[in-house]
Amino acid sequence: MKNCHSLFLLSLLTLSLPSLGQDMKPKVKPNPLLSKTIPAGLKKVLLDDKTDEHAYIPGKYYCHNFASQFYLQNSSLVKTMDTFDLEGMAKEWGTIISRLATSEKLPIYYVSLSNKEHGFYHAINAYLVNPEKPEDIDSYIFIEPQSDETFISSEQVYNKYRHYYDKGNEEEVVHLTIGTFDQFKNNGSIYQSFSSQLYEFDIKFK
Repeated sequence: MKNCHSLFLLSLLTLSLPSLGQDMKPKVKPNPLLSKTIPAGLKKVLLDDKTDEHAYIPGKYYCHNFASQFYLQNSSLVKTMDTFDLEGMAKEWGTIISRLATSEKLPIYYVSLSNKEHGFYHAINAYLVNPEKPEDIDSYIFIEPQSDETFISSEQVYNKYRHYYDKGNEEEVVHLTIGTFDQFKNNGSIYQSFSSQLYEFDIKFK
């Protein structure tokens, strides 16, 4: 299985490195019943945002790029775009970041998923439902930006992604980190991305 390398686990991604990505676009439509619990503002963002329409391109535009673009275009946590080389993104990623002033910005985070033992690394997003307890994993709705599929619990996240690396019947831990995407700059020779890790969890369900 191809793995989606996300060097954000080390707070650094060197875009010149090869990526062995996993295309997460589902073969079937997400369960529409789950949308009953999704706040209206988030549903509108998912409807209006076009990140999921971008082609998945191994080594060029993969899970990190989907999650970063969705975060930049929709997160209220982005206070300035001055730390992002948007022309460089257009060149390296083949995408235009569109942060419309008229669209609602929400508490959306960048999320890293990993299981180092099986070489699994993936990036998605999260929406903070309960701002009183951001340190509680149950305070988030998780989003797969490649498809707009939503997960209303960490158990759903676990059940979705553990199968991409599962080697047997034993339940394996998924390490989940919630944070922000902070910078994309050229250091003189290569483009680099930087993030901050705010909350970390190990999730495992039977």
